[in-house]
Amino acid sequence: MGIKLVALDMDGTTLQSDITLARETIVTIEKAVSQGIIVVPTTGRVFGELPEEITDIDGVSYAITSNGAQVTDLNRKMTLYENPLTKQDLDTVLKVLRQYDLMIEAYVGGRTVVIEDCMKDLSRFHVPEAYWDFFRETRHTIADPEDYFNFLYSHSVEKFNIFFSHMENRSELKTVLENTTDLTITSAVENNLEINNPTANKWDGLKHLCRHLNIQSTEVMAMGDSNNDYEMLKHAGLAVAMENGIDRVKEISDFITKTNDEHGVAYALEKFILNPKADKRQELAS
Repeated sequence: MGIKLVALDMDGTTLQSDITLARETIVTIEKAVSQGIIVVPTTGRVFGELPEEITDIDGVSYAITSNGAQVTDLNRKMTLYENPLTKQDLDTVLKVLRQYDLMIEAYVGGRTVVIEDCMKDLSRFHVPEAYWDFFRETRHTIADPEDYFNFLYSHSVEKFNIFFSHMENRSELKTVLENTTDLTITSAVENNLEINNPTANKWDGLKHLCRHLNIQSTEVMAMGDSNNDYEMLKHAGLAVAMENGIDRVKEISDFITKTNDEHGVAYALEKFILNPKADKRQELAS
C-alpha cells in the first residue's frame, strides 16, 4: 500500500533549531498535499501554539496536539478526540509536583497556563534560549500560585510540561512518577518532562484520526526526533527519524533523514512521497 498520511513532529523535526519553518519545507509540504497526501502536524505543543505557517497551508486539515491528547479538524474547528488527565491523576500529579521547585506548564483549553513568577527568569528553569521569546508571547499567566492550582483543579488538563530549576530533580521526579502512577512520562528536549494520561501518546492520537479517515497504519509515514515521537514511529508503516534525533528513535526507524536544520523533512518527503520512482532508479543504477 502507498502512503496516504504523513505525521510530522514540529520541534526538532519540521521546525529548525531557531523554531522557524524553512521555505523549502513549506513548499515541499504544499507539493505533498497537492498530490492528495494528508499532512498532519503531530506535536507535543498545545493547539494554540501550532505554527501558522503549517496550519495556513491549504489542505492541512487536521492536527494532533498535546502528545496525542487532542485531535482537531482544522476546517470544521472541531475536536475529533481528546484524552486529558483524569481528575484523580491530576490530583496525584499536583501533589508530587508541588514538592519540587519547578516551572509547571499546564495545557488547558488549547493554551499553556503557567504561574507568572516562573516567566521572570526562564534561564533559572533551563528553558532553551531559542524558546524564550516564544514562551513570553504565548504563555498565559496566573499571578497567585494558589489561584493557579485552583484553576487547574476546575479545568480539564491535556498535559503537563515541566522544566526544572535543579536538573538533578528531573530523573528523581521521573522515577517517582513512573513508580507510583501509570501516567505517560516522556520528553521532547533533554531538560523537560511531559506528563499525559496513561493512554495518551502521539500514536494514540494518530490511531483515532486514522480510524476517522479509514486509513491503515501501513499507510502512515511518521517523522520525529524525540522520546515523545517513539510510539508513533514504532507503529507507523514508514518511520523516519531525524539525524539530530535521539538514538532511541533512530533504532526503530526505517530511514534516517537529514537534520532539522538541513531540511530533513523536505528531503524525506521528496524521497518517499514526491519522487520515489526516481529515487528507486538511482538505487538500481548504483
